Amino acid sequence: MKKAIKAVIFDWAGTMIDFGCMAPVNAFIRTFEQRQISITVSEARGPMGLAKRDHVKAILGIDRVKNEWLRIHNAPPRESDIDEIYSIVTPIMMAEIERCSEPIEGIVEVINTLKSKGIKIGSTTGYINIMMEKILPTAASKGIVLDSTVNSSDCKEGRPAPFMIFKNMENLGIYDVSEVLKIGDTVADVGEGLNAKVWTVAVINSSNEVGLTKNEFDALNPESRKFIIETASDKLKNAGAHFVINDMSEIFGIIDQINEQLNQ
Repeated sequence: MKKAIKAVIFDWAGTMIDFGCMAPVNAFIRTFEQRQISITVSEARGPMGLAKRDHVKAILGIDRVKNEWLRIHNAPPRESDIDEIYSIVTPIMMAEIERCSEPIEGIVEVINTLKSKGIKIGSTTGYINIMMEKILPTAASKGIVLDSTVNSSDCKEGRPAPFMIFKNMENLGIYDVSEVLKIGDTVADVGEGLNAKVWTVAVINSSNEVGLTKNEFDALNPESRKFIIETASDKLKNAGAHFVINDMSEIFGIIDQINEQLNQ
């Protein structure tokens, strides 16, 4: 019996919705401002893909941010500070998610085509259940209907740990990791896929690594676009992604390549 990809597990922000992964960035910047700390877009984006509490901890671990926290608050950041910031970021992020939940162009058609081929669809995310409770009905109303959704709060560890992928596999009834493909837009997504030993694809144009809205991306001149795409591609390739694609229209060719390799 021939082997083939039986499940595709998508990330959410920057992969299926929210071109440029803007909601988390806006939320983290606004949250740290409430504690008198200014963080840059780059600092907010750096840990993207992690569970949100881990993301807060990672930002506070950046030397510049840690030093600024010490200067403002007369003490280094502690676990209680992480918990406080995490409690602040959650409602802010929920508001940003509502504002930035538009499906990325072509994703609905890709999901429906995969389903028509008998491929099951799952998802992982750094968002927690309360956030996904806001996203899922809106996504479904716009055509994004999945067979399995696993959130960072559903497992003991979020990315880059592989447990969300394994939980999806359990939900979908698939046990052979060679027949699973994970697609996301961050280094953490790639790490998650590699740690699960599944095929791992990174998408570029809509990604956190490019970090532009759809309008900003479309407005780029050819030279700038080429440079930005190559820079993001190199970062995700260096993280270990098996394949890198510009947008979702390329995923079918990737699946064909994988299926050929599985049966050589």
